[in-house]
Amino acid sequence: MNKNKTYMFKEIEDYREELETKHLRTKNHFVLGLLAGMMVITIIYMFVTAFDLGDTIALMIGFLIVILINIAQLAYGKENYKFLQLNKYITTVYVYVLSIVIIFLFESPVAITVLFLAYAISAFYQDLKVMTISNVLLLFSALMILLNFPEYLTFPSANTENSFGVAFFFVAFITILTVSTFIIIKQKRFFYNQIALSKETEFRNIDLLIDIQKQATSTDIDLKKYYQNVRAFCEEFSGKIGAENAFSEKLDVLFALEKNTARNKLLAKYPKYSAADLYRLEDLLVGGKHRLRKLAIKMSHTYNIDIKRREMFSETHFKSFNHQYDNFEIKLLAFVVFYAALKRGIDGIVSLDGQAIRNILTSTDYFYYIDPRVMRIYDRNSEVFETIAADILGKGEAA
Repeated sequence: MNKNKTYMFKEIEDYREELETKHLRTKNHFVLGLLAGMMVITIIYMFVTAFDLGDTIALMIGFLIVILINIAQLAYGKENYKFLQLNKYITTVYVYVLSIVIIFLFESPVAITVLFLAYAISAFYQDLKVMTISNVLLLFSALMILLNFPEYLTFPSANTENSFGVAFFFVAFITILTVSTFIIIKQKRFFYNQIALSKETEFRNIDLLIDIQKQATSTDIDLKKYYQNVRAFCEEFSGKIGAENAFSEKLDVLFALEKNTARNKLLAKYPKYSAADLYRLEDLLVGGKHRLRKLAIKMSHTYNIDIKRREMFSETHFKSFNHQYDNFEIKLLAFVVFYAALKRGIDGIVSLDGQAIRNILTSTDYFYYIDPRVMRIYDRNSEVFETIAADILGKGEAA
């Protein structure tokens, strides 16, 4: 059985994971600060209240171990994000162990508050698996208190229902914490999904512009002329500063990559370069859909555009033919006007015939930006749209 697709574009999950990994490092820094603060306050309290020196040192060593683990995981996490993921689980388990140790050392009802501090620390990660581990450990810790220190939870009006009532309170309290944390996690994932969707849609819009340029004009970048101009500029620049032209060989490699030359041949011809160097240089290619070309297109289309902060992650910036709150008639009318505009020709795009328009609408990402119901109507009745467009253009010319 095929698994249902979660998103229209599979890349969204990768972008969301990148966002979560990026912010996970920040969360780990917060947790590290909380652990350090918790250690300082606890050790100071133990010294002031004249706790046994051996117990104080042992607890301080326990805190230092988890702090050092966090520092090490953050360092290794720069190379592999899985260390950051692992750190969430290690820290969650370890902080509950420390909390239970503190409760048994202090032997005071006040020490129970460290359990909620442990829950707060684990909640910083905003992760469903961490939340599950935290809830299990919190429930286990509550049972340990009930079994070993029942007097902490004895009320003046004690009766036969007291134990059941306390147990029910803990279960209900943990359930409420779980629900609230779950809601926050879902909100976080929704926010990350929106950012990831905006990023993926932006990339696809740029790819769409490149595809439309090829289909509408049947031309692409003149690579030979481009590299000749860049080479001339680099030689002139090097002469102005009185230095050797350090760009000549790189331009040769870039031009070879533009011509899809096999990497093993380039590595043999240019031994100074590694495979990683070639991958980095690919970002500077201007042919196809590489990063430098996309960046230039984005700059040319976003210059002097002011977007409000509250609209920054709105899908409506990109899906202009499929607004959520537009009714079907509005979407169909907008599509008809757009179709007629393509037939007539707009700034930067020459007029297109029906077959060219059909190729653009069905073979590019425009297909995803238009309401599926509209596309079905167009697919089954394309001649009707031709007639409507001819009628619109006829009236416009007559006017």
